[in-house]
Amino acid sequence: MAEWVTYKNHKIKACSQHLEDDRWSPKALAWLSEGGRAPMKTLQGESHEIRDTEKKANEIALGKAKKWVDQHQ
Repeated sequence: MAEWVTYKNHKIKACSQHLEDDRWSPKALAWLSEGGRAPMKTLQGESHEIRDTEKKANEIALGKAKKWVDQHQ
């Protein structure tokens, strides 16, 4: 599992899920790290985003989380 990353006052952690047959589904957690009371947001990948390594899935998950932060500021 990846470390927490700070992005625009949010903390993001990629935590992609291992599926059968050595496939990984992108997943990330995001929350406002400074003065926010908003609940943690879970961002799931879609079926077409499934990858063959955890690293590749985490890269997609991190990108999705950053996009979500950009859209909700």
